[in-house]
Amino acid sequence: MNMKKILIVSCTKGEAKNTLLYKSLSQMKDDVKLVVAANNTKGLPEIYNRYITSDNLVNHDIVLFVHDDVYIDDLKLQGKLYTAMQGLGYDITGLAGAKNITIKEPCLWHLMAHKGTTSGSVSHPVNDSSKTATTCFGPWPERCLVLDGLFMAVNLRKALEVKWKFNTNYTFHHYDMAACLDANKKKMKMGTYPIYVNHASPGLFDVNDKLYQQSQNQFLSEYN
Repeated sequence: MNMKKILIVSCTKGEAKNTLLYKSLSQMKDDVKLVVAANNTKGLPEIYNRYITSDNLVNHDIVLFVHDDVYIDDLKLQGKLYTAMQGLGYDITGLAGAKNITIKEPCLWHLMAHKGTTSGSVSHPVNDSSKTATTCFGPWPERCLVLDGLFMAVNLRKALEVKWKFNTNYTFHHYDMAACLDANKKKMKMGTYPIYVNHASPGLFDVNDKLYQQSQNQFLSEYN
């Protein structure tokens, strides 16, 4: 099967050309098509679901949903995603996740993961310096139950076949875990694969944040 361009979908509060994601793809223009919802004020699931359509099957087998502050530092992105999807049979591929979790507060996937069940790797900048540190969660590739939403590549045909979409009850927090748990119910196969990125985000600052708490309560009411 010939590889089609990877459709990459992201959202940003500013302009697309100012995002790390946009800047990282200059050498991969023949392999990817980037769509960014600029000046966005809507929840990620609402935007993402617009691209899980049969119309996109003409030009794309895979849709990659990725945060705007991710710098993709892997020129083999297209080939790796096809290997993960076709070679390993994944329907959703990510960079980090867990093979098993117990849903409890705080509802963060890496804290809910059972010991020894995490997989993957993500690099982050160290404070404001030019240095980078890599968080290694565990060996990859591995089958997973949940994946981190910073990078989720989806087999478009499979998603349409089983009628899977992102849960619009969430805007940012917990949307990734909800999506993975819904995918698991629909027998979609998920897993990590070694793709290299630099994520310019320190993660959640405060689990007591009001918006996070509201989202967590919603997640617990739906999935616990």
